[in-house]
Amino acid sequence: MYKEWTASVVYPGKALLGEGPVWDARRRRLYFVDINGRRVNSFDPVNGNFQQWNTGKRTSLIIPASDGRFLLGTQGSLELSDLVNPASTLTLVEPALPQHRCNDGKCDAKGRLWFGTMHLNARPQEGALYCYDGSLRKVLDGISISNGICWSADNKTMYYIDTLERNIRAYDFDLAAGTLGKSRIVTTVADFPDGMCMDQEGMLWVAMWGGKSVHRYHPGSGELMGKIWVDAPHVSSCAFGGHDMNQLFITTAREGLTPAQLQDYPHSGDLFAVQLPFTGAPAHSFST
Repeated sequence: MYKEWTASVVYPGKALLGEGPVWDARRRRLYFVDINGRRVNSFDPVNGNFQQWNTGKRTSLIIPASDGRFLLGTQGSLELSDLVNPASTLTLVEPALPQHRCNDGKCDAKGRLWFGTMHLNARPQEGALYCYDGSLRKVLDGISISNGICWSADNKTMYYIDTLERNIRAYDFDLAAGTLGKSRIVTTVADFPDGMCMDQEGMLWVAMWGGKSVHRYHPGSGELMGKIWVDAPHVSSCAFGGHDMNQLFITTAREGLTPAQLQDYPHSGDLFAVQLPFTGAPAHSFST
């Protein structure tokens, strides 16, 4: 049954390009990035405490690591960081392409990182999808804006978004081997699909860049099951978190909006959340 909700601002972060929310179950905090603000942020939904760390470079993803540090995806590298001391570089990423950067990424149930790259100006088909588990492996080429990634509960399907394709794809997934098989299109959308997560019912939650919303889709039929309205045009990603894992945290962006749009949508770049009658699973950590 289709249903709608409205998200509320939980922190006025005013991010240039808020992205990559992830719930850290160990610290009980939400972490997310401001890619072009070159910052990592954390938010405690219980007391409202907010922290920021400058990374000095475009940082597109943050994922808790098994050793207590964080895995960061930046422009040109993957790094491990405690957010205080200098980070250690795990591997360079497309060093021959200085106009490229990492984009969205998540870890599978084995602790491997799956992430994409893109041109800074989002040139079509110039990016790729990679897997990193101590060595870097290109999985898909010709990707334009690599975005949302998540897996089915049985780990037999990986869902993936290349934003400029305006669709959601489902790939057969071999968890043991870390490989993709044949793919199908779950659904095609009118807006630009961005970050994505899954609830415990197996439904997909997709942020709609330019669409002022997050959509809930059935992964089998592609049916639109629900919609969360967000008071910002550029909705970039979403993640379940909170004490009962039933809050959906939503990142947004100010970048790319005209002065008139920013006046109409002053909460662009803020962190939003909504309490839902669904729960999500905690994110997998990176295996160090």
